[in-house]
Amino acid sequence: MKRVTLLLCAAIFTSGIAFSQQKSTKKSKTTAKKVEAPAPVKEAFLQNAQYAGTADAAWAKTASGNWIASFNKDSVKTAVEYNAEGSWIATRSEYANGTVPETVLGTLKNKYPSAVVKEGWKIERADVASYYKVNIEENGTAKTVLLNDAGTIVD
Repeated sequence: MKRVTLLLCAAIFTSGIAFSQQKSTKKSKTTAKKVEAPAPVKEAFLQNAQYAGTADAAWAKTASGNWIASFNKDSVKTAVEYNAEGSWIATRSEYANGTVPETVLGTLKNKYPSAVVKEGWKIERADVASYYKVNIEENGTAKTVLLNDAGTIVD
């Protein structure tokens, strides 16, 4: 009987130690820090007349050290990228399927009459002419079409 009682006490003692070392499963709430771009970057952004009235831009820093301002304007999601000195690098504007500009839609309807426009982007970069990248689906096949500002397909 002493042996059973001793074993029972040892089991209770060791289980108490094991349970006391387990991590707590409580989750703490974390809030995202608001990131502020450096003054030259913010100034370059605010001086661009295209982005007037977009004071609610959310800033993010890329791994390469560039800064991206993301905002919505006229139902178009836009991201503008600057380097740390405030020089513009690129702008990407995301269009929902029905809001792609008419010059682009007209060309797509002529070239791919049965295609459905899924999504599109206007990409402007400092090193190349601006262009549209549009994802379409034609007869069950997904395609990506590149067009210039005039609506001409570019290969």
